[in-house]
Amino acid sequence: MPANLPPEYLKVEEQYARAKTLEERIELTRELIRLAPKHKGTEKLLKMLKQRLAKLQRELKEKEKKRAGKSTQAFAIKKEGAAQVVFLGFPNSGKSTLLSKLTAAKPEIADYPFTTLEPVPAMMEIDGVQIQLVEAPGVVEGSSEGRGLGLKPLSLARTADAIGLVLGATDDPVEELNVLLRELERVGIKVNKKPPAVKIEERSSGGIEVVGAHLVSGGEEHVREILQDHGVFNAHVVIWEPVSPAQLRELVGKSVAFKKAFVLVARKDIPDIERKLSALLERFGKDFEIIMVGEEDLEEVKRKIFKSLDLIRVFTKPPDGEPSDRPLVLKKHSTILDVAKAVHKDLARNLKYARVWGSTKFPGQQVSKSYEVRDGDIVELHA
Repeated sequence: MPANLPPEYLKVEEQYARAKTLEERIELTRELIRLAPKHKGTEKLLKMLKQRLAKLQRELKEKEKKRAGKSTQAFAIKKEGAAQVVFLGFPNSGKSTLLSKLTAAKPEIADYPFTTLEPVPAMMEIDGVQIQLVEAPGVVEGSSEGRGLGLKPLSLARTADAIGLVLGATDDPVEELNVLLRELERVGIKVNKKPPAVKIEERSSGGIEVVGAHLVSGGEEHVREILQDHGVFNAHVVIWEPVSPAQLRELVGKSVAFKKAFVLVARKDIPDIERKLSALLERFGKDFEIIMVGEEDLEEVKRKIFKSLDLIRVFTKPPDGEPSDRPLVLKKHSTILDVAKAVHKDLARNLKYARVWGSTKFPGQQVSKSYEVRDGDIVELHA
């Protein structure tokens, strides 16, 4: 090995020795090629690094092919209502009982594992809004590798709007939740984590334009390389915060999904529940809404599920008329213009202003198109 390698190269070489994933090894090998001096004494080193990179990229493509093959092992449930929430948990964790309490569904409930072999959808109503709940078949440790029913139950989480992690808590609820989170992470589902502030808009021509490339190690050249490796040759990319090459690869390859999640402890009548709940709150209370389910608080459970979806209800009214009985359901932080778009695109195009009852300082206050509406607002649109 050449004796005149810079300290930065040696540092990255140490990182490579500790790297655990193919993606990390690929990025670090690229960095080694960039840092290695370019002269006659390093020709063999550079050749070896380039061969290593080609080999790692072949391995990654094979891995992605296998992952794509596995992804065909999926359940598909058509979304209905304002949002879809999937209940994930171990076999016999109480998912079926919970579904029957919150909806009119009557799933089979039994005392043996894998009573539910297919997803069971049902509708839950809360304050005039329909939310679709889907009970997934049981997840076990190793589902991501094919154990139990394999990837099928986990596949439901990728397409849902939110995940309810259902714990039976008969043994150790902390470990129960750890296993569920590990299985989701292994199939590329990150819960209650913000995606990197990166926007990638593919287009039909114009090449690759990058804004904020200095926020990625290796700069614009590396960003282009990553996009081209995934078959993207025309795109407008905006990067607002520091992001690792591995994170950028996940975003471009669409291999990661970021999902909202909350925890449902399905039963209160289990031994030592107070100590178990305390341990659960201590370990996960900062990252998850932890909801205890009892017969007396089902309406509160419904409200917490609705809140977890980051949705708001807005009631429209005509001038001098009464508010509608059924609300429009919009994403949190929606504006008056978003309300108008939800009613009709022509109304949004011709909108001048609105009057709002609820979140404004004065009832019926006139507001602009950019005014942010709140849950329960009554809105009168004027074109």
